[in-house]
Amino acid sequence: MKIWWQSSTAIHRLDDYRNTLTKNLNDLKRSDVEVHVNGVDDGSMDLHYNAVVAINSYGVGGVLNKMMQAQDQGYDAIAIGCFLDPAMQEARELLSIPVFGLGETSMLMACSYGHKFSGIAFHKKQSQYYDRKAFEYGLSSRHIPFGDLGIDFNEVQKAFTDPGQMTENFLKESRRLAAAGAEVILAACATVNAIIRRENIKEVDGALIMDCNAVLLKTTEAMAELSKTIGLSSSRSLLYQSPNKASVDQWKQIYGFRSSPQLKK
Repeated sequence: MKIWWQSSTAIHRLDDYRNTLTKNLNDLKRSDVEVHVNGVDDGSMDLHYNAVVAINSYGVGGVLNKMMQAQDQGYDAIAIGCFLDPAMQEARELLSIPVFGLGETSMLMACSYGHKFSGIAFHKKQSQYYDRKAFEYGLSSRHIPFGDLGIDFNEVQKAFTDPGQMTENFLKESRRLAAAGAEVILAACATVNAIIRRENIKEVDGALIMDCNAVLLKTTEAMAELSKTIGLSSSRSLLYQSPNKASVDQWKQIYGFRSSPQLKK
């Protein structure tokens, strides 16, 4: 089985993040599973701006384009390693293989481990996006507004070599959210999650700190297996109704989507 892990960043330029994430996923995966980590061909690192995530998601060489490449290359399932779940619904519409996003998967799983969940974004703007996602996924009654670390994505990258301040901030926010009633707390960014996992933070003041990357990987494995064994797939009756192949091929030409990576350093 082959799983395509899709980042919303130009992860080929982020050595510490890519290496840490790849090791984490390889430690977690089943022995019969291959996990390939992919990013966008190019993109800004100002990822606390939703506009940047949108451009990284829908542009040529972006998240949606890359996920279409994954199916063309014979992958069995896709895990979107970004808590905003960029292009997830669009990919489910276009692709026949299972597609799961970090945000939706983590929030739904959190509801199985505690009545109330929250999470910690790296930037205040992001926490607002995640609160809206909880509403979009129908989980408002189960969620406590997300907290944040008060840093940008470039500062998160520095924490791979010097995690002290970020870890301290994460623990402080976790205590605040636990006191507010959160029983499960999500490290609401694949990058932050990779560091929190490495630092072995699993519980704060009785609240579970969920390893969201692990949850996404294992869920994607399981759903790929169900797709193969019993044919379980997205419903095609309404939201994920699929266009025909001729239309998709025409769209690829119109929008200049690539059939292979063209990574920019």
